[in-house]
Amino acid sequence: MDAHYINEVLKGNTNAFGYFIRTYQNKAFGVAISIVKSEDDAKDVVQDSFITAYSSLVNFRNDAKFSTWFYRIVVNTALQFIKREKRKEEVVVEYSITEDEKTAFNNAIGQLEKQDLKRLIKRVFKKIPAKETVVLQLHYIDDLSIKEIEEITAFTTSNVKVLLHRGRANFYTILKNEKINKPY
Repeated sequence: MDAHYINEVLKGNTNAFGYFIRTYQNKAFGVAISIVKSEDDAKDVVQDSFITAYSSLVNFRNDAKFSTWFYRIVVNTALQFIKREKRKEEVVVEYSITEDEKTAFNNAIGQLEKQDLKRLIKRVFKKIPAKETVVLQLHYIDDLSIKEIEEITAFTTSNVKVLLHRGRANFYTILKNEKINKPY
């Protein structure tokens, strides 16, 4: 389906690009907000990403999926945005999580209502470094494989795994500090 609309846009049918906006805007927003942490900034990142994709569509190689190519643009645009805004650098901290803590984390998540969970995830993601957040977003929310995340972010497989580990650890620590997993 994507190939048809790509060909239409390349033939000069600019309205055909609306298909990509309708199809990919929500997930692109999710990826962007996981990195930039602000809805307004994420909207700007997504808009810039669509403009970049449109102007670069002639360079798209059909050997990859359009979604992978586009989400990589979103990630790169968001990371460039952070650099432009001169955000604080991430502090690398090593964590070790016990099996009991993993179980407590899973139980806590299982007890939350869906809307509460969305608000909680959004709040916690704002407190986690951008690279960890985007990897968590892509893996657990968008249900992408490590290989797909590697293609989108240009991180190595080991880097993706480390970021997933650190992201889970940070996520759990924040939940624990907010006493989410304790009964009322």
